[in-house]
This record gives sequence, structure tokens and C-alpha cells, in this order.
Amino acid sequence: MIARPRSSFFVLGLLATATACAGPSVAQPGSPAAQSGGSLPESGGAESAARESGSALAESVWAGIYSQQQAERGAAHYLETCSSCHSEDLRGNSNAPSLIGSSFMFLWGDRSLGDLFTSIQTLMPTNAPNSLPPQSYLDILAFIMESNGFPPGTSELVADPAFLGQIMITARSGL
Repeated sequence: MIARPRSSFFVLGLLATATACAGPSVAQPGSPAAQSGGSLPESGGAESAARESGSALAESVWAGIYSQQQAERGAAHYLETCSSCHSEDLRGNSNAPSLIGSSFMFLWGDRSLGDLFTSIQTLMPTNAPNSLPPQSYLDILAFIMESNGFPPGTSELVADPAFLGQIMITARSGL
């Protein structure tokens, strides 16, 4: 038998825990599975206007993809529907993952905002998944972005699979 250093077992344990915490896989936004499930309603508003004006879609959470007002609404929704499991400070507990900091980035880094939105909408709250209006889920997502230090912008997040699927959750460049 080959002796392995204890750190290998620690890393394997972390990977197993992350896989278990990530929950079941969800359909990619814009895929036929996501479209048939109807998890992301189409939105015409601001996103359509941005496309018509020729503006490029945002590519990361550092591009100011939500508004401060949306994050404030999201904080109220979060306290009402999420904090009992993920705690008021978003740090989670032994049963619910942290939604901020390195723990959040470990689970969601280099994935799209669409992945996160779909996961939140289809799995949360655990006692009543997909029970909130899509706008409430978007507002909560904006609050999570704000809580992680991603900057606000002037427009709000919209439930557009193409838009959310292109926004990547990344660490600040240069770190």
C-alpha cells in the first residue's frame, strides 16, 4: 500500500464536500432542458434595449451588473426567506453553505451567474423551491453579489438566460 500524506485526504474530503453541497446538477441556461423547464422567464425590458442599442453583454460580475436598489430589495427578501438557513451574515452553517467569501468562490467561481440563479430558483428555499417570483430571486442574487463585493451598476439584473449565462463569477483580476 502506498502511504499518502494527510493533506491528500483533506483535499479529497473538501472536494467530496463541495460536490455534495453543490446539489444536483441543473440545466445550463439557454439549453433545451432549461427552456423546457421554464426556470428562467424571458425578459424584454432593459436587456432588449441594450441589445438593440448595440451594447455588448457584460462578461463578469465586476462589470456592474445589478443596481444598488435591487440589492437593497434583495437584502429584505434574503432576511425573510434565506437567513434561517444561510444566517443573517450569509456565512451559512453546517447544513447550508456560505454565500460569501472564499467558500462562495470555491463553489461558484468560474461558473456563470445563470448557473447560480438557476440553482437558487430551482432549489431554494428547500421547503418550497421555485416559490418566489423570479424578480425576488434576481433581487436576492443582487444582494449576494453586493455582499461579495462585486460592484453595482446602473441597471438591474434581468431573467434573461443568454445574459445571465454570459456573466462569469470570477475573482478580482490581479489577486
